[in-house]
Parts: sequence; C-alpha cells; structure tokens
Amino acid sequence: MNKYRFKLITAFIFCTLPFNLLNGQAELISKTKLYDINGTKYISAVEYAKTQNIPTIFYDDKEKLELRFQNVKLVLSPHSSFIRVNDETYHMYVPVIYDGNDFYIPVIPFLDILKKSGLPLALVDSSEKFVLTTAPLYNVNGLSVKNKLNGTIIEINTSKRFTKDVLAASITRGGWLNLTIAGALIDSINIAESKMKRPVVRVRTIQSGESAQISFLLKSKVDDFEIETDDNHISIFLRTKMAENADKIKEMRRRWLLDTIVIDAGHGGKDVGAVGRSGLQEKTVTLDIAKKLGKLIQVNMGIKIIYTRDEDVFIPLWKRTKIANDSGGKVFISIHANSVPGNPSVRGFETFLLRPGKTKDAIEVAKRENEVIALEELYHKYEELSNDKLILYTMAQSAFMKESEFLAAEIQRELDKVLTSPNRGVKQSGFHVLVGASMPNVLIEAGFLSNKNESKLLGQSRYRQKIAQAIFSALVNFKDKYENPLIGDN
Repeated sequence: MNKYRFKLITAFIFCTLPFNLLNGQAELISKTKLYDINGTKYISAVEYAKTQNIPTIFYDDKEKLELRFQNVKLVLSPHSSFIRVNDETYHMYVPVIYDGNDFYIPVIPFLDILKKSGLPLALVDSSEKFVLTTAPLYNVNGLSVKNKLNGTIIEINTSKRFTKDVLAASITRGGWLNLTIAGALIDSINIAESKMKRPVVRVRTIQSGESAQISFLLKSKVDDFEIETDDNHISIFLRTKMAENADKIKEMRRRWLLDTIVIDAGHGGKDVGAVGRSGLQEKTVTLDIAKKLGKLIQVNMGIKIIYTRDEDVFIPLWKRTKIANDSGGKVFISIHANSVPGNPSVRGFETFLLRPGKTKDAIEVAKRENEVIALEELYHKYEELSNDKLILYTMAQSAFMKESEFLAAEIQRELDKVLTSPNRGVKQSGFHVLVGASMPNVLIEAGFLSNKNESKLLGQSRYRQKIAQAIFSALVNFKDKYENPLIGDN
C-alpha cells in the first residue's frame, strides 16, 4: 500500500471518529503505537491488549495468541494472513509478523475486521503514529462472595451508585438469583473469573442495550434476601441455614471430594494372568490401560493417581486393597482381561461389583481372578468367599454400593460408545481384590484374550487407549454426579 493511499484511508477513518472523542474526552480513548515494517503499518498485539485492558493467552504448542474481549475470542497465528474471531475467519491479505515475543498485526485490514465483528472501534490518528481505540466504560467491574455466621453477602463492585429503583431481583425455582441493573455495563470477563463460594456456585451475565443481568446459581436454600447500594457497591444479603449445616457440609465435602483415584492393574510379575492365542499376557494389557487411564486423569482432572503397581511386579491381592485404603483413595478401579479357553467365540466387556455371583459365568470369572492367591506367600490368610461371607462384606461396603453401581453402569455405557465388542453388562461376583476397599470400587474385564479377534485388538495401543478414554469419561460423569453438587463446580 503506498503512502498516499494510506493517508486517504487514515483521513476517512479519522473523519468517522465519534463526536464525543473529538470533543476531547481523552479518558474514552487509548493509544497504541504504529510501527512501519517494510512500508506497511503494524501494531503490537501485546501493546494493543494492554491499552484495551484485555487478557491474552499464548498457546506454546501452536504458537497462537488469543485476545479475550468481553464475549469474543480473537486468535492470531504466526506468519498467517488469516485471523479468527470466535467462529468466523477473516483474511487480512497481509500476514501477521511474529518475532518470538510479540505478534505484529497489519493495521488497515485489522481495523476493518474490528468494525465488521463489532469489537471496540479503532482509528488511526492524523499523525499516523498511533491507533486510537475506544474502550468500554464498565460500571460493574467484579464481585466477591463472603460467608458470615448468619448468611452470605454477594458484593458487586461498581464505579457509580445504582439506586434501588433501578434494580430488580428474583429467585427462580431452579435456584438462580437474577439481578437486573438498569444502566449497567458489565465487565463480564472479570465477573466470570470472580471466585465463587458456596452457596454461590456459578455466575453468568447478559448484557443488553439499556440494562444488564447478573445471575447467581445458589446451592443452598435461601430464606430471604435484601439489597443495599452505595457509591461503589451493590450488596446482596442472603439469609440461609448454612451455619446450622456447616459440619454436615464439611463432612460431605471430605467424603466426596474426588482427590485420589486408585488404579489397580490386574496381575503382574510371576502372575501373568490370562494368555491370548498369540501369547499376549493379561498383565501387559492391564498395566498399559492403567497407565493410559492415569495419564488422562492427571492431565485433564488434576487428580492424584495411586497405582497398585506401575511396573511388571507381583502384588498380592490383599495388599492392593490395603494400598487403596492407606492412600486415602476415593475410587478403586481394578482392570483385567477375560478368558474362556474352552469357548474361544466368547467376547465382550463387562464390569463387576462385589456381591454374591448370580450367574455361572460371573462365578467362573471371580474364580479365575482369585486363583492368583496360590502364588502368594502363606502368611496372609484369605477367608473363603462363600455367599454368606460375601453378604457380610457387601453389607460392610453398603455405604458405597450405590456409587459403585453408578460407576459400573457409566463405565459400561462409555465403553459401549467406543468399542464394537458386545456389552456384557454390569455383573456381580466375589473378588478378593475388592474385599475391604473402603470406597466405591469396580472390577473391569476389558475383553477376552481367548477370542482371536479381541486378543488382537487388545494387543493394539490405540485400542487400549479407547478403553482408557471410556473409563476416564465414566469417572468424569461420576465426579459430576457425586462431587459437583457438593462443592459447586458449574
């Protein structure tokens, strides 16, 4: 672009500057320096974000920079002439320059994109040295939640006084407290990133032309509420019975905060478990699935993982449960592979609970998995798991039976989504490895090594990854059901 054309565009843009800016209200605009690179004008993305007071996120793996406006994400890619605004992609014809520290954006096409996408208006000043940017003047800037003995205070930070006559509030049956503020302009990012405390577990905002709404999801019954205002705050006083239930809530949080998961890779060391027709050993399959599952949980959920074994070693059955209990585990998952050498056509996946076996095949699976006891040293004595004994053990674990049943059903449902093998359902039988686990616990049989096709699949890393991903998804569902209602996630 030649200099004459740039000046014509600059003159046109500057003439469209809003009247209030030309009237000298300098507090409404910010300046971002222009750079001349090989005859083309650029602005620094970092400087622009700073003057706009908007957050940025740099993605190291892709070397992309994201600018986060109120409800808009603008993404820049190094040396690319394309720019993404939410789901829309725009072509700037001139590529972004990335020097390893900053992204430089060609200013003329960028200004056009801002205009098209409804982002804050940016204009080139007459000296051609700066870009002038209008900045939204938020008057609702953030909030905090404070718990008191007699209830909770939601304190909304404002930069002007909102009188009570411009406020309207109500609580829905679903537990949402909706506050409408006439004349409000909300900094929604700051509001969304505010730290929530029970009973407020979620906040959302809606901005319209003449008013704004802030909605709070409440997870405790509110007896009543009052609203007060001053020059810098809107304060909502919630009266709840939270103080009376504090000890109960604390205990429930301690019990269900899903902070540790125990993963038991079946067999190991001198106990190879089932062996497939190609020589594939169960201990190898289960260890790989366990490690893949553990990695998914750590990366995506940030939860502590305890492995009963993380290498090819022999661990007695009694010690696996002891490891789970001693580590403070909240869920115990034992991973196995099945085998019926006398019937190689049998295939499929199933999940077991600790209960008296109701079907012949379930009893046979438990019998085979319990045979490892013969390889153990003699100093640990196992009781025979008769139906009477199993009833006593399941009564001892009754506090977790409902949760174990839910987890088992979710595992089967998620596995069914990704595997073509038959879903053999949730079953019940007596497994020594589950006896005494003071937490929700299940045993998964991921497939039959005695089946030629299924053994071949279980020998593939990508297939074992599918299994791990399905178990992970079931754990996410478990967390949503049993933890989130207590601690207020989402």
